[in-house]
Amino acid sequence: MMDRPSSSVSSDKEVCARFSKAYELLKEDGHDPQAIELLQKNVLKNCTSSIVLLGDVYSQGDETERKESIKLFRKAAALGDSSGMRNLGYCYAVGINVERDKEEGARWYTESAEAGNARAMCNIGVMYDFGNGVPQDRDKAFGWYLRSAQGGCTRGMTNLGEFYLYGKGTERDLDEAERWFRESNSPRAIYHLAEIYLDEKNDTERGMTFLRLSAEAEYSKALYRYATIVEKDDPECAREMYLKAASKGNSDAKEKLEALGIPVPESRMAKKKKEKKTS
Repeated sequence: MMDRPSSSVSSDKEVCARFSKAYELLKEDGHDPQAIELLQKNVLKNCTSSIVLLGDVYSQGDETERKESIKLFRKAAALGDSSGMRNLGYCYAVGINVERDKEEGARWYTESAEAGNARAMCNIGVMYDFGNGVPQDRDKAFGWYLRSAQGGCTRGMTNLGEFYLYGKGTERDLDEAERWFRESNSPRAIYHLAEIYLDEKNDTERGMTFLRLSAEAEYSKALYRYATIVEKDDPECAREMYLKAASKGNSDAKEKLEALGIPVPESRMAKKKKEKKTS
């Protein structure tokens, strides 16, 4: 997801007031005309928060607006705004309203990260982790994940925890892994806490508590693993969890449903792709 400013850093009180009103209007209608007009006035005042927010709104608009969104992110980036830089990186890395270019995406992520954006630090860490747009370098990925986690990014915390859990880019350290997973508290992080307690510490009670919490948050791996555990005693519950996991694209859940003779649901990602083609 792109950065979406929630407040203006302008010293102009009128600019801040217009931004706040526009932000509230966009909560009700993501393309509210009055909100857009207010943001356009702020853009003329070089309010970077308004520039980025309007770019985000336009990124989901018509063809003209989508092209304009890239110009707005560039303008914010030129004014030194790290969110503008990060959003440009995201657009290039994923191919949103521009031709996909992972190297250009990595360049803008790096610019944003060096400007202090913790989410961009995680993004460029992922690029180094998998060798997308930059040469694969797990040591650099670890360094960026560490900075991202220390900057408060929950995804950075979870990714850092995984590096400690698996010994990637650093020595394996279960205590550090657990510390960062707890700090993150995301569904994926909670699932990893379940793994640590079930597979490493042989603490079934605490492990199942974490697994249940992650499954309740509908993290697909947690849904699948929890289903395999309860299937014998509660096949109906297991079936529902397999279906939910499969709808999120979990391949193990799909295979399980096929083995049980249950129709495999279309994944949410596949549905979104179909909707885009027909829209």
